[in-house]
Amino acid sequence: MTCKKDVRRSLNLLALALLGWAALGSGAAYSADIEKARAAYREGNGLFDEGSFAEAAAAYNRAIAENPQYAEAYHNLGLAEEMLDRKQALESWKKFVDVASGQEALKFDVARVRARMQILEALLPLPESMQPGHYVSSAGDYYWQISRNSEGEEWNHLPVKVFLGSAPEMKWQQGTREAYDVWSALFPLQQVALPQDADIRMSWERSDLDEGHAGEEMDWVQIKPVGGALSARRVAFISMDLNRRWSKDEMRAIVLHEIGHALGIKGHSDSKKDIMFWQMQEKARQLPLPGPIPLFWRSLVKQPSQRDINTLIRLYNHPGSSVRFR
Repeated sequence: MTCKKDVRRSLNLLALALLGWAALGSGAAYSADIEKARAAYREGNGLFDEGSFAEAAAAYNRAIAENPQYAEAYHNLGLAEEMLDRKQALESWKKFVDVASGQEALKFDVARVRARMQILEALLPLPESMQPGHYVSSAGDYYWQISRNSEGEEWNHLPVKVFLGSAPEMKWQQGTREAYDVWSALFPLQQVALPQDADIRMSWERSDLDEGHAGEEMDWVQIKPVGGALSARRVAFISMDLNRRWSKDEMRAIVLHEIGHALGIKGHSDSKKDIMFWQMQEKARQLPLPGPIPLFWRSLVKQPSQRDINTLIRLYNHPGSSVRFR
């Protein structure tokens, strides 16, 4: 005969076993969710590195849906959304701060993101041509090659005023004007008649630059008294070298390159197809005509590539460089 004590013991053991199985089951489900979150996060990182920001944001959101405490996913989501929607990026940064604030390993990242949010809120409203929607992901960019030196070099007022000066030869004047027109269609520039009114000032002079240099851009900060106080104003100077007989097309390419520096791209591209490549590129082409003598001609890069434009768009839409979490 089984006593009541034995029955109670058996029931207790059965209850403990059921609780254990339930715990194992919920643990397995939880682990599966974490793995799904990590897979979506890794996918987002790959898409972000390709410049596919909308797709990357969607992947990070899937990771967060699986794991709402995934601080790293919120962080990278904020970076991706800066290239999509500034207000939405601010919301994601706030969520990152909320989730990461209690994590000792992320305390410095929290402080950095708080500062980033303040800068993001203060960024200039940009014209349509500089909006993230004009970033073409298939073209890529070289943002990470120039971001360290370019951080803080963006203009904090628009339009940027430009003094083109008076080139000593008509063909140089034409090339300079064409370069200005190209950039002004992409970025808010305004030509002014007096150098003292300009943010970017151009001049032509004989130079002792190393052979092979065509022009030089440098930024100076002018200190001027304003109402008894000192006021600092940044001015970019572009100096063109007169030691060589430049053609109109060469002058256009040189000025395009130097204005790119003056707009904030403080570095060079690694592609010869970009106007911001470190060396002026001539392309030799052969015309297949019948006869014993082939016809050759040379051409120069005539305008910023989409890759140049993408880099400038990222520069003006990110409030400083920030590496995504791995």
